[in-house]
Amino acid sequence: MIKIMVNKESGFTLIEAIVSLALLAIISVMSYQAVEVVTKVNERSRSGVASDAQLQRAWQIIGRDLMHIRPRRFHDGLGDIEGAYLTNPSDFGVRFSRGGGPMLRTNPSGMRRVNYTINKDDQLIRTSWAITESPRQSDGTTLILLDKVKDVEFNHLDGNGNYSVDWPPLNSSQTNKALPRMISVTITTENELTTSRLFPGVVSD
Repeated sequence: MIKIMVNKESGFTLIEAIVSLALLAIISVMSYQAVEVVTKVNERSRSGVASDAQLQRAWQIIGRDLMHIRPRRFHDGLGDIEGAYLTNPSDFGVRFSRGGGPMLRTNPSGMRRVNYTINKDDQLIRTSWAITESPRQSDGTTLILLDKVKDVEFNHLDGNGNYSVDWPPLNSSQTNKALPRMISVTITTENELTTSRLFPGVVSD
């Protein structure tokens, strides 16, 4: 009698293959989502660190400027004279004379005129001119201090112990050389982060 040996090869059925592919697809999607979440967290972290660094840099520059304000009026070169320190009564804007800069042949006193504003892109902007320049004839040197700014407020302490956002204070008899005795600065960003600093002024009277 001749026996015929039949080898039965084991393998995956069609259903098993489909289930395996489905599980692999689910695992792949979950892995991608996990990677995407981690990536977004890292991006937000880097963005937050960059924003913090930019804010700290802005405070350093503002602090240096306000520590060097001087009771020096400004001649704009066209016959007008601005006070040593003044604000824009209708919108945010602060202008003042600042010392402590490099003494150059074109600006031997080292003094500059500094202007702080918020532009249409919600950026805090610092523009400065040599005290010998005119803003009407020169664009000055412009620096973007901070992005995504919602509000900036300067509060000024006068000789009577009162704070005012306007300088010179409304209905005051301050001379155009008068400087605040103290300046409180508050910055609010678009993500509702609010930080404040208090700076001593220069008593000129």
